[in-house]
Amino acid sequence: MTAQNRRRPGEFTIDYQLQKARRDYETGLASISIDPKKSALIVVDMIEEFTTPGHTPFWVPEATKMLPRVRTLIEACRKAEVRVIYTYYTFNPTYTDMNPWFREAWAPIDKIDDYEGPPLFTRESVDPAIKPDYSKDILIAKPSYGAFTNTSLDYILKNLGVDTAIICGTMTNFCCGTTAREAHARGYKVVFGSDCNATDDPAIQDAELKTLRRGFALVISTDEIVDSLNGVGEFAAARVADVRVR
Repeated sequence: MTAQNRRRPGEFTIDYQLQKARRDYETGLASISIDPKKSALIVVDMIEEFTTPGHTPFWVPEATKMLPRVRTLIEACRKAEVRVIYTYYTFNPTYTDMNPWFREAWAPIDKIDDYEGPPLFTRESVDPAIKPDYSKDILIAKPSYGAFTNTSLDYILKNLGVDTAIICGTMTNFCCGTTAREAHARGYKVVFGSDCNATDDPAIQDAELKTLRRGFALVISTDEIVDSLNGVGEFAAARVADVRVR
């Protein structure tokens, strides 16, 4: 912004503030670059309860559609030697590891009137399409929305020397968005996939991406994340061309 366009105290109008907010929500880009050596991929709750068509009342159709993109991102991370961390939503059958109001007030997952079947969220059930490599990947059971709440994720990332959390999974506005906020609050750079995080309502998807884009994360596509891991594009910490020059 040039000096003549700068405003003094008292000159910031309602229209100015609205236009600025809309611009930042739509086009804001965090000043974050992706260094594979300091990054980890967090695959949030891509479990059968959410991804298997018609399986449970918690099925997220967009998560099912998104599985190929998530698999592409996982494969790119493994190739770039980026550690892959899976979370899965589960809890003790006694509910003693869960915030009681998370269960009673908002998420009564054992009291679904239109479901009759075996207990849900009681075991690791990552979708077979993106099954973990159990010899290398890290799996974290979590009893709440955020992947940092009552888990060892923060210790794990610090022990790995990670400063950048790449997030994909479901649901965008619950577990994924909460994990992004928790990572941001703990001082991590956050990269959030715009098309590899899914939720159950397109309008909410867009709203959550706007909020994360403006204040919490670098929000870019799967292709842009993969390019960055390969040293290509504006978000790569070390571009292929730069490496060749040296």
